[in-house]
Amino acid sequence: MHYKPFKFKLEKILQMKIEEEDEQKRVFAKVMKKLQDEEEKLKKLESLLEYKKEEFKMKLLQANEAHFFKSFSDYLEKLKKDIELQKIIVEKCKLEVEIEKQKLQEKINERKSFEKLKEKEYQKYLAEQKLAENKLLDELSNIRYTRNKQNE
Repeated sequence: MHYKPFKFKLEKILQMKIEEEDEQKRVFAKVMKKLQDEEEKLKKLESLLEYKKEEFKMKLLQANEAHFFKSFSDYLEKLKKDIELQKIIVEKCKLEVEIEKQKLQEKINERKSFEKLKEKEYQKYLAEQKLAENKLLDELSNIRYTRNKQNE
């Protein structure tokens, strides 16, 4: 008896869903990296601000020049504004990460639904093959029985 091999009718679509998921994983990794980079920039700016504040306190004790204090104070204000801007950038990146994470979850769910469908069809195929095998065995059994009866 010749059994036909299992062939999933939607295999090309499943492969496409796997590729889409892989691409979305790459996009997600990219936005995660961007978020990490932006958070690192924020930490550096905050550290720099703290360092410069300490430097400013030390200079206050040493110098008495008004123009120095004004320029240094302006510099600290600029750093604070840069930090606030960087916080906005980080929040925007977090939102982007969340959006891409949701898209990735959708791609994973799509792939899994096609894989479940493939598994169901494969189980149906196995059941059909088993049924065909049992039918063949029954027929062979009947033929043997009939031959034995005729030879008696």
